[in-house]
Amino acid sequence: MKKIDCFTKKIWGGRNSEALLSKRFKIFVILAIVLIALSKLLYLHGITFPNLELIIPTLVVVSSFSLYCGESKFWRRLTRYFGIAALVSVYLIDMKFWGFRTIYIFTWSGFLIAWLLGLRNKLSMFDKYKKLLYRTALTTAVAILIFDVWTCFGTWLFWYPRTVAGLIAAFLAQIPFTLYHLSSLVFVPPLVGMAKLISKVKVPVAIAVPAKSGAKSTQRG
Repeated sequence: MKKIDCFTKKIWGGRNSEALLSKRFKIFVILAIVLIALSKLLYLHGITFPNLELIIPTLVVVSSFSLYCGESKFWRRLTRYFGIAALVSVYLIDMKFWGFRTIYIFTWSGFLIAWLLGLRNKLSMFDKYKKLLYRTALTTAVAILIFDVWTCFGTWLFWYPRTVAGLIAAFLAQIPFTLYHLSSLVFVPPLVGMAKLISKVKVPVAIAVPAKSGAKSTQRG
């Protein structure tokens, strides 16, 4: 039990509030990359459905926050280019299990668009949960719609007659899949909740005290 407590403190603790937040942000980024790769692997093994996925929600939520992970060049680059690092895992898994397919030109670039949309938010984990949930859920919904329109356009180019009728047929066929894809929004609340949880750190705050008092500061979390 002591070993477990020691391990938990080592992973979840820090020498000060800044170091603690930095460590937790690192864990958040790594966990996000793992979730994206895991979502892809589960789908490839037939465990999850193609349009109920963690990739777009995770890309949007994580990239929506400004994450400070210390002075390390590696971590600065990883957080700055988180979306690219995450999509590398998707690329490697796709190539390993399926090999290159022309539609990947649209799916990979569609994921990239989702990441770029999240970057525009520039949210703080210290904002209220409702505000963060609203912004990230809205951005995720927009990202899903853009992704589906973009990939549907690719489907039309590769497998439908290249006519107006063919384009309309492709988009009509896409509607049920898009409605189902929007169910992926269920992953946004827990992801935002995780972000709020890791940001709960006690920070020393200076307070006014009587001149004779020995108290100098307190901690509020």
